[in-house]
Amino acid sequence: MSDFRAVSLQAWSSVAGAWNDLAVEVDRQLAVASDWMLAAAQVAPGDRVLELAAGPGTLSAIAAHAVGSTGHVICSDFSPAMVDVARSRLSAQADVAEIEVRVLDAEALDLPDGSVDVVLCRCGYMLMTDPAAALRESTRVLVEGGRVALAVWGDAASNPWAALPMRSVARALDAAPPPPGAPGLWALADEERLGHLLEAAGLSTIRVERIDATVEYPSIADWLDRVSRLAGPLRAMLAGADEATREAIRRDLQDAAKPYEQEAGTAVLLPQRFVLATGRRTAAVDHHGVGE
Repeated sequence: MSDFRAVSLQAWSSVAGAWNDLAVEVDRQLAVASDWMLAAAQVAPGDRVLELAAGPGTLSAIAAHAVGSTGHVICSDFSPAMVDVARSRLSAQADVAEIEVRVLDAEALDLPDGSVDVVLCRCGYMLMTDPAAALRESTRVLVEGGRVALAVWGDAASNPWAALPMRSVARALDAAPPPPGAPGLWALADEERLGHLLEAAGLSTIRVERIDATVEYPSIADWLDRVSRLAGPLRAMLAGADEATREAIRRDLQDAAKPYEQEAGTAVLLPQRFVLATGRRTAAVDHHGVGE
């Protein structure tokens, strides 16, 4: 797992620049999840909010407006490169200048017990080496009555926007599928399992929901370009591909995209599914061995 963490850190750090450049597109795609999370967490004036796996920091900026001058927001990521992107973007917004931006490992948070009111994590827990440990840590740093709100991706079949490019790349490169239970986009798609993880972490009043939406790309070429630029592991797989392999991927994706084209050769509208969850810390929790 230490090897996976190192590879993951390198992969996601390598795409930090793309997350900066494409932040508007990312935020548009994830807006329905962001709105659900902020409402479920009941972010209010005076709250202390921690965002994990924050990427470009947009959700932290929205939370900062909600908590106002009496609240506090910590925008964090385990990638220093991503933290640099968030810091640069947030510092350019004078009205959210009070956000604290820092590197934090979600699986071993360098924060005191009971130090925040809300933990937010938008499409991050499923990529972590040990999401159960990360959820236990999220619960530990909450005050009694504190809330967690999260989004993860549903199953691959419900998310062709990412599943189809991943399939095309894996097929062209003859790449072996990841082992069962490995971190990845679909690792927490099982709603029942996700609810159990929240419960094992010490949360109660748990709610798990799914939301189906769509994401539009101007063209098939833009679709492959955007997904491969934003997904660290996919970019790493494509790094050594020659032009013939890339052309094979493009042809395969063109065939796969036909059911989703608005008109031949134009925009592609693809389904996406989020699984969203929230829970509340209602009592002190002994985390020794919980969720193991």
